[in-house]
Amino acid sequence: MSEGTLPAADIEAWKSAGVDAFRRGDYQTAEEAFQQVLAQCERAGDEAGQAEMRVNLSVLAIQRGEYTSAERLLQEALETFRRLGRRSEEAQVLGNLGTLYERRGQAGRASEYYRQAVTIFEELGERENAQATLAALTRLQVTHRKWLESLFTYERMLAAGQKLTFKQRLFRWLFRIVSRLMRL
Repeated sequence: MSEGTLPAADIEAWKSAGVDAFRRGDYQTAEEAFQQVLAQCERAGDEAGQAEMRVNLSVLAIQRGEYTSAERLLQEALETFRRLGRRSEEAQVLGNLGTLYERRGQAGRASEYYRQAVTIFEELGERENAQATLAALTRLQVTHRKWLESLFTYERMLAAGQKLTFKQRLFRWLFRIVSRLMRL
């Protein structure tokens, strides 16, 4: 342990406190906790930990509408995760960038980041993350009235899932029939 750094258990406690505060909507306390962990990770030279805290801080910035700050934090985290070869975290950041651009009203950029995230999640076999990102992409497409595109994305999202409800299975069956008819 470097001089001035906290034990790992204390850092985890700060992270948990930050997440708990965020869930309660206490963004100030969450930010303070994440800043504390970021400082500890910087002292320890923990690049992945720093990137993780930048992602957490960016989510707070998005919630506050501080999009320029959020974008800077996410780009820094993305660069770090790519350099470290941490593909799952890279995909998570790409998804967060999608959310950021969606909130900014930049649907094209949001869609591109969501697609990149899905590709990586699928390559890694992270079905739940791929499905959640496809759901966000579907929602974006519906919001922007890209009906046909949203249907195909929704069907892809269902295909990524493990257990489908009766309504979802019915939709997939009907969608396949309509898709076949469209090809005729």
